[in-house]
Amino acid sequence: MLETTRIVLIDLSRGFRDKLRSSPFLYLFFALMIVFSLAMFAVLTITILTTRLWLTESDVFFFVFFVFLMKAGADVHRFYITAPQVAYALSTPTSHRRTLGNIMGVILLVNLGIWFVFSLLFLSFMALYQSPLWYPIEYVLFSCGVLVGTILGVVLALHFFSPHPTRLLPSLVLLLCYGVVQSPLYVALTIPIAILQGAWALSHGASSYRYVKRKKRTADAASAKVRGVLPSLFYREVTTMWRERLFGSFVSMSVMTALGTGFLYLHGAELFLPPALQKIMGEFLPSLFVFLGVYVVVLYTAVFPGLNLFLTEEKTLWILQAMPVTADQVVLGKTSALLLCFVTAIPYLAFIPVFVGVEQLPFLLWFLVFSFLASVMVAVPFGVKYVGKKSDILLLYSLSLILFVVLSLVATWVNMLYAKRDGHIALLLGLLLLLVGCGVFISMKISTRLLRLSSQLS
Repeated sequence: MLETTRIVLIDLSRGFRDKLRSSPFLYLFFALMIVFSLAMFAVLTITILTTRLWLTESDVFFFVFFVFLMKAGADVHRFYITAPQVAYALSTPTSHRRTLGNIMGVILLVNLGIWFVFSLLFLSFMALYQSPLWYPIEYVLFSCGVLVGTILGVVLALHFFSPHPTRLLPSLVLLLCYGVVQSPLYVALTIPIAILQGAWALSHGASSYRYVKRKKRTADAASAKVRGVLPSLFYREVTTMWRERLFGSFVSMSVMTALGTGFLYLHGAELFLPPALQKIMGEFLPSLFVFLGVYVVVLYTAVFPGLNLFLTEEKTLWILQAMPVTADQVVLGKTSALLLCFVTAIPYLAFIPVFVGVEQLPFLLWFLVFSFLASVMVAVPFGVKYVGKKSDILLLYSLSLILFVVLSLVATWVNMLYAKRDGHIALLLGLLLLLVGCGVFISMKISTRLLRLSSQLS
């Protein structure tokens, strides 16, 4: 009955052991970043409990809820929608609903296991800070939130790739109710509704898999055209991101980030800081929110696709090895597709001046271009280094922390010069762009060298 579940779990554990043996340093670094993040999360929780900040327990709950919701959706896309081995399971006499139910059981088991381990580490840090640990009701509510978020993430992913997108409406209405009520207890009480939606999604989940495969066959047939090497690689990556609906999500994310950044720029100090701290940090927070807005935009439009260009070659790398292409052509052709990703980040600049003023637009344009180039410079070599071997989430999390430190230092230094109205600021900004441009060129050469060593390309 649970044969598919057992096979998927064995495949996951075997793959994790192989990756751990091949790159122990990377996984050690990632584990340290996780521990550091949990420690900072514990500090934030204690701050919320001891001060009158705008953040509440409900905000932390829904943050955890949406993290596991997004992870569950990504797991459905990885284990079911795009997994080639699922075709064998669906071709057996076992019903499609049972096969999909087993995969959903794996996702539930993994997410609940991650929640259990991370919560124990979190409570351990709370104990080190000598904070009271007896919160049984809150722990049960958070566990229910993880359960509901995982189920709804699976349901949303199945319906998102369905030929009938109107099936998303019940889940979206339920999420809207969560946003209106803003109560962890209300989420816990809707577990039966989430289970019913999950059962309904399982009854027609196979149609989502068939629909995605049919669209891929149609797109492959339509794109059959003789092109050069670089245009072919560029066209392939662009059409892949288009079929995955990434460009639309990039544009909407840029617009929503600009609106959220603008709102926090105007009212963030009043919302997050007590009156006593507003006089001390009131002038610092607006600049911080603008920096975080640009950081989120480049993280989503540069680092994520930059890594994904190479990490998804696990099953198709042999095709590149059998073709008369060089490593330089592969790296340049794939990376050129990021130009369109930069175009999707421009809407951020179209909306943010409404809040911060048009006079800040030249500096924001420079910082967006600099951050994008720096992100590409960092992401592409790591993507090539672990081409087809690593999870993009693992590298994305590690690189995001590195990029945050680098960009924050550059932004602080440049902002100080900009505030002094130094006459040489334009020359310095131009030199920094030239420096990061040289860094991108060197990064491409390093990526080419790494690709030759790892994939036997000439």
